[in-house]
Amino acid sequence: MGTTKHQGGSSGFPQGAERPLWSFPADGNSDWGDVSEIPAWAHSEAASAAPPPEEAPGPPEVKPAFGERAGYAGRSSARTSKRGAGGTGSWGGGRSANSGSKRASTRTPRTREKRPADAAEPAELTDEQYATKGRAILLRQLTASAKSRAQLKTKLLEKEIPENISEDLLDRFEEIQLVDDEAFADGWVRSRARSRGLARGAIKRELREKGVDDETAQQALEQIDDGDEEERARELVRTKLRPESMGADRDKALRRLVGMLARKGYGGSMAFRIAREEWDVRFEEQG
Repeated sequence: MGTTKHQGGSSGFPQGAERPLWSFPADGNSDWGDVSEIPAWAHSEAASAAPPPEEAPGPPEVKPAFGERAGYAGRSSARTSKRGAGGTGSWGGGRSANSGSKRASTRTPRTREKRPADAAEPAELTDEQYATKGRAILLRQLTASAKSRAQLKTKLLEKEIPENISEDLLDRFEEIQLVDDEAFADGWVRSRARSRGLARGAIKRELREKGVDDETAQQALEQIDDGDEEERARELVRTKLRPESMGADRDKALRRLVGMLARKGYGGSMAFRIAREEWDVRFEEQG
């Protein structure tokens, strides 16, 4: 392939260097001057056969003179390569070869010493250890809320306290009146009747579920008589009848009221009678 002299330009070739033909575009789009100044050989077959620009070799690399600062990317790569080889950096006279080798050396990762795991609780405790553990469980349970003896025993057995030790602990707690099913039942009846408006039948079922025997439950329920129970049912119905929409459909309203009382443990005949009477008082007087 032929070459030609040129007098410098933006192509990257030094002044006076021979420029190969492939560096001249065949279409005449050159940075050497106007199209009219393109030499005739640029239209030759050799110029037409030149490879496309992306396949043509680039201009020769021009290395900076000694002491001249290179671009950031070139300086970074040069410093990295020289430091990796134990050199002194790209500015000359920097770190010593010894410091470069230390930086390039592989660091040994620090490992923490594993502390021995705490000894697990022995599979079998002594009776005294079980008793201490059981007392702590009972105190936590009673601090949260009052509970029946049956509830507390269930909790002790769940925590793997032997049954004989559980019974001894509960007996001792009953002696000091920290566990008392009668007091628990009395408080439960008052609370559920006042806060939830439950009938005696519903409260009795709840006490049975909590392990209170029927005799103790019946004694606690004696604090509620028939009059108290009916008055509580009327209060519940009056609360539900406050919206005006309850007077639009009498039959629908009565069904809703009776269902509400039945869920709270009131008998069907009593629930229907109270619901009908209270609806009539609430809406017929307005009509």
